[in-house]
Amino acid sequence: MPQRRTVGFEEEFLLLDVGGVPVAGVDAVIDWIHTNLGPDESNRFKPELQRVQIESVSLVHTTMQTLQSDLSAARSKLATAGHDCELLVLPIGYAPICGTPHCGGTEDSRYARIHNRYREMAQTYTACGAHVHVGVDGDDQAVAVVNHLRPWLPTLIAVGANSPFHEGHDSGYSSWRIAELSRFPGSGLPPYARSADDYENRVATLVESGVLIDDHMSFWLARPSDVYPTVEVRAADTAATVDDAVLQAVLTRGLVQTAIAALDAGIEGPHIDQQVGAAAVWSAARHGLTGPAIDTVEEVQVPALKMLGNLIEWIADELEEAGDTAVARRLLTGIEHHGTGAARQRSMARLGLKELVESFRLGNGLSTYELH
Repeated sequence: MPQRRTVGFEEEFLLLDVGGVPVAGVDAVIDWIHTNLGPDESNRFKPELQRVQIESVSLVHTTMQTLQSDLSAARSKLATAGHDCELLVLPIGYAPICGTPHCGGTEDSRYARIHNRYREMAQTYTACGAHVHVGVDGDDQAVAVVNHLRPWLPTLIAVGANSPFHEGHDSGYSSWRIAELSRFPGSGLPPYARSADDYENRVATLVESGVLIDDHMSFWLARPSDVYPTVEVRAADTAATVDDAVLQAVLTRGLVQTAIAALDAGIEGPHIDQQVGAAAVWSAARHGLTGPAIDTVEEVQVPALKMLGNLIEWIADELEEAGDTAVARRLLTGIEHHGTGAARQRSMARLGLKELVESFRLGNGLSTYELH
């Protein structure tokens, strides 16, 4: 079997009080973590842009089984920390019960600059996403891979949609997080770049123009990481369950490996119209998997489930070579039976938003769908 590409995962979570309202509790949770966990473990949990958020960073893995165990263990530790701090830790893309205007940013100086630059947009932005890192061989390959990923990023949004509620009501979107993210410069599909130098020049232009804080600031849905030797894909909302998270990892690694195989065969990523791409991102955020999608290459509207089927067909050979076919099939069966996180939120919200929060919070036993 060919060597599998490495995969890592970053998850952002919301912190809420017992009534389900976001609360600036990150300092208490981080203090608990540093008191109760060893340094190797505690360093994997970090403050985020807002004090109502916390981030968990996985180790680097080559199998989905070890990634799943890692994510489950990290979520369990966060659930315990939240319980002891009298907080709920919620794995969703946006708070369902209320917004958190001017909730206060963390003390990190870079985050302070972000708040100052973007003002109200940053001060009220509490969206939580899932970031998948897949190993690549150098900067030029990373940029070329991102070119190949562009047509498929809306489908990853649709599969990972988990934020239908905003300000205590149904927004009508499957991913309100993506709708909020679109307000920032440097968001949406990444630009097509001819090389690593071309990509870096594009980022530098945005930094020099004053719309980005630094070259780590872009909000694009995929980008070459400037920290790790990886491509970083940030299309999905924070996953409701570990299974949903692993599904994003499976699909993303399959797409990256397929892109590398195409590049090895001399096939560059397709050029797609930026406005059509933006429309596809919006449609995925609006409808998730339950409505229409846009095929950005053919420039036609198709059912979202057809686009998902096309994605699976596109990466089928690489899933098989990586040994991920069976796990992909099981996890997709879970989505088929239970729906996306957004669909499950809407189902639980029929009982009330507090019941939704209680059913989704970490520590309630909901991590997989017993598919393994």
